[in-house]
Amino acid sequence: MKRYLPFVFLFAFSWTAILQAQKSTYKIGFSQCVSEDFWREAMEREMEIEVSLYPELELIKRDAGGNSLQQIEDVRELLGMGIDLLIISPNESDPLTPVVEEVFGQGIPVVVVDRQISSDAWTAYIGADNYEIGFQAGQYAASILEGRGSILEIAGLKGSSPAMARHDGFVEAIDAYPGVRIDHFLTGKWNWAEGKQVMDSALSQGIRPDLVFSHNDFMAAGAYEAALSHGVAGDFFFIGIDGMAEGGIQYVIDGKLDATWLYPTGGDKAIDVARRILLKQPYDRLNDLQTLLIDSRNANTLRLQNQQLASLQEKIEKQRVIAGRYREQISNLRVGAMVISAFTILVTFLIILVIRAYRGKQKANKVLEEQNIEIEKQNEKLQRISEQLEIATQQKLRFFTNISHEFRTPLTLMTGPLESLMQKDDLSIEMQHQLEMIYRNALRLLRLINQIMDFRKLENDKMELHAGQYDVVKFLQRIKDNFDPLAEKKRISFRIECSAAFQELWFDPDKMDKVMFNLLSNAFKFTTEGGAITIGFEIRDKQVGPEKMQVAEITVADDGRGMSEEHIKKIFERFYQIEQQREGNYFPGTGLGLSLSKGLIELHSGTIEVSSRKGEGTIFFVFLPLGEAHLKEEEKVQVTDPDQFDLASFQLISEELRYFTELADPEVSRQVVAATPGKSEYLILIVEDNPDLLQYMREILAINYEVLTAKDGKEAWEIVQRDLPDIVVSDVMMPFMDGLELTQRIKGDVRTCHIPVIMLTARTSIENKLEGLEAGADSYIPKPFNERHLLVRVRKLLEMRKALGDHFREYLSFEAIENPVGHMDQRFLERTSRAITDHLQDLEFGVEELSREIGMSRVHLYRKIKQITGLSVSEYIRSIKLVYAKNLIRKREMSISEVAYASGFANPSYFTKCFRNQFNQSPSDYLAQFGSE
Repeated sequence: MKRYLPFVFLFAFSWTAILQAQKSTYKIGFSQCVSEDFWREAMEREMEIEVSLYPELELIKRDAGGNSLQQIEDVRELLGMGIDLLIISPNESDPLTPVVEEVFGQGIPVVVVDRQISSDAWTAYIGADNYEIGFQAGQYAASILEGRGSILEIAGLKGSSPAMARHDGFVEAIDAYPGVRIDHFLTGKWNWAEGKQVMDSALSQGIRPDLVFSHNDFMAAGAYEAALSHGVAGDFFFIGIDGMAEGGIQYVIDGKLDATWLYPTGGDKAIDVARRILLKQPYDRLNDLQTLLIDSRNANTLRLQNQQLASLQEKIEKQRVIAGRYREQISNLRVGAMVISAFTILVTFLIILVIRAYRGKQKANKVLEEQNIEIEKQNEKLQRISEQLEIATQQKLRFFTNISHEFRTPLTLMTGPLESLMQKDDLSIEMQHQLEMIYRNALRLLRLINQIMDFRKLENDKMELHAGQYDVVKFLQRIKDNFDPLAEKKRISFRIECSAAFQELWFDPDKMDKVMFNLLSNAFKFTTEGGAITIGFEIRDKQVGPEKMQVAEITVADDGRGMSEEHIKKIFERFYQIEQQREGNYFPGTGLGLSLSKGLIELHSGTIEVSSRKGEGTIFFVFLPLGEAHLKEEEKVQVTDPDQFDLASFQLISEELRYFTELADPEVSRQVVAATPGKSEYLILIVEDNPDLLQYMREILAINYEVLTAKDGKEAWEIVQRDLPDIVVSDVMMPFMDGLELTQRIKGDVRTCHIPVIMLTARTSIENKLEGLEAGADSYIPKPFNERHLLVRVRKLLEMRKALGDHFREYLSFEAIENPVGHMDQRFLERTSRAITDHLQDLEFGVEELSREIGMSRVHLYRKIKQITGLSVSEYIRSIKLVYAKNLIRKREMSISEVAYASGFANPSYFTKCFRNQFNQSPSDYLAQFGSE
């Protein structure tokens, strides 16, 4: 028995490993004390979405609802739950500092969000620069007051670090304007009711400021309501801070606020930094979030963007639930693999027992044989012993043989499909996506090959029909069941309507399965979300030649885009395809599907027809004759069960449908990108109509860059105009607008002509390359392309653009560089330079005035000048003035002060400061140096 103990221990250890196989997780405690619902909900939503991307993270939330004492209790509760890291957004700095120091002192990392505490006992801080926001608000206030006026400031909670920083920044800014003053300073405690109350009290006392500056939008809105109730809401300006979609942005749109400043929540950033800390990856201790001025010029745009983001977040949340299910399935597969390992160990143990038993039998026989020779008298006794041993041995062998056979069958059924899964346990999610992409395209190739082979058989009259008498209603229902998941994903109403519950019909189910797949794939291809698709069946009379006869009618109807009369006439011709925008095209076509379907139906002696109207939908009619008179004897097969269908292609089509269903959900292709956000300031636009290739390129580039995607040239052109990416990577052959036309538009528009374009195409001839380069492409990469090749091309183009900007910032000119920018960009710079020099004596001439002079929006002007020169518009205007001043100094006709005024500077000392910063010497030194040359 002792000989078998190691095997028993090994088997027990395997089962113990199965039971204890749990993935370790990190507990992140999150405590916030924010009274504004919109702010709190936005931060929690960002955190939950980010956490959902990392299975190893668990988020435990506590909300103190604006009560600092309750927040202290919440932190202690989280500490008692054994958290690995604390994320805290304190309501007040001083009261929360001791408990945060207590957590930090126990070696638990602390990430502080929004408001800082009164000590350095924290690991990382995430938040906007409240001082800078206050400073910008002060500058804005002075600007709209035109340098003169009275201000009423409504501050946040007393002792709150954001309130103190915003006040200090605001005061610092208006100190530069002697005519602007803060006459009244009130405390609104961050909420709408307090803001209304203090404003109402001030107005009742006869206080009438020119501008009301509130530390957040809710207090600003409350102050506005108080002014409205006093009938003076239109007498002064209101500005606030936060810029939430349902708060400050809406208040600006409604006219309650004149302006607000975006104060990001930083929820997603907090989770990202926390994860880096827990995984001991590099992170920044101070993480400043960027702000943005929101006024009537951009409020509507930002609200629309927020609405789109909210919709996207809702989809991400749904995908998170699906991803959770997938993770659970993977976990189950992992346990299953370990069970198989345990069974393998058991089988090995049994085989060893069989071998040992067999060897024991041989040894016993040998002993018996030797004893037989030596002691003949005991032969009978030894013979009986030998027979008994033989019987026992055979029983053992029979038992182990039978049980081994029983194990082999289920093991074969399990290990066959699971072999690849067992090898993929340690693969990353990205690698799993790539393997699925390979499998999906392999299925597509296999289906296309089968389709071509079937088509050739039809052409050569080699296609054989194997028709039996089956229940056609049951057949159609089974087809529908396979398309149901896709309909659900696309939110399409999908139903079947049959005139009878049972109807026998002579047909070949394998071939009719291909027909229905082609018809339904076209229906799903051209039916948008919220549409409807119906499979119909009935027996009816049809005019066939000079007489009527009963036929089986199968219909596939959709309310999609429909077709014109021109397309209807050619729809069944081989290789014919309708050129439409392929949004949601999960069944890339070859133009063979409908032609093949027509041939397969005619093989049944049937016909197919189509009815369609542009914009109203399409109906395909399949007519099959009843009975069996139209069939040859060799085309008939005997069917024992009309509900059982022998479908040779059914498994392949079912598998392909499963992957098409996954591809139908746009969030599937975003998971990898969301898990690996871009690491640089550069924005790359990828334009590709193949979803798998688009996903692959997105995964490659998203590691280092921010990435936008478009499915065709038309969508890409809209994105280029809106976002002005730093580089465009585009396919050539696409629906709606191809890559050549897109490139021509980019290079032919003064707003976008500076953007580099890389073309990717399978058309690799010299003529095609020349065509792309003549269209304006900066680089041309043939398919299939090398991943590193693409990354190097993108990096080199961006480095070249950056080098040009660095050169211009240093020398304020491109003169030393040969062909630095294109002709349109050169003309643009000359035009802007001329507009600036023409208005040097207009001290009010700034960014707004220059954008009107050039005929370009402020946003496009800023982005274009920034991408060409590396300078902001204000810096660019100042650089043109300095170059002009430098030329005046060289003429030695004016004093330094006169040069300053002539160059558009209002203050000679400020001119001297700017000149020294740019040229590393004062104007006087430059004049002296030039005079000595």
